[in-house]
Amino acid sequence: MIRIVLLILLFSNVMWSQNVKSHQWKNRVVVISADKTNATLAEYQSSILIREKEKLVDRSIVIYKCIDKQCMFYDENQNLKKVQFDKPVKGFSVVLVGLDGGEKFKSNNIEKASVFFDLIDKMPMRRQELRNLDND
Repeated sequence: MIRIVLLILLFSNVMWSQNVKSHQWKNRVVVISADKTNATLAEYQSSILIREKEKLVDRSIVIYKCIDKQCMFYDENQNLKKVQFDKPVKGFSVVLVGLDGGEKFKSNNIEKASVFFDLIDKMPMRRQELRNLDND
């Protein structure tokens, strides 16, 4: 419950047409946020992740890239959807939200894709997913 409240507070200023909570138990979510000054960082972080499409799909990761007052949502099919929100973002950050809706990682720096994949691969739910694949 605390994790859900944390997630709601994290995204409380956003008017999502694609509700982040709707991803709970379906997708892991990476939220890349930046103000206009740091837009280049957000673009670069996004490009690092989107280049790894197969790994994103394999780990059920969707991406929200939010710059100033607009978010772009990328799903496992690399479909792009635009979402507007009320308050501008400050600075730069990248957040990984797990299947359970809890924040698993947050950074104010550009991160390699492997940082996210390695974190996810160590999570109990991911390890169970891999065991299930091995049994099929």
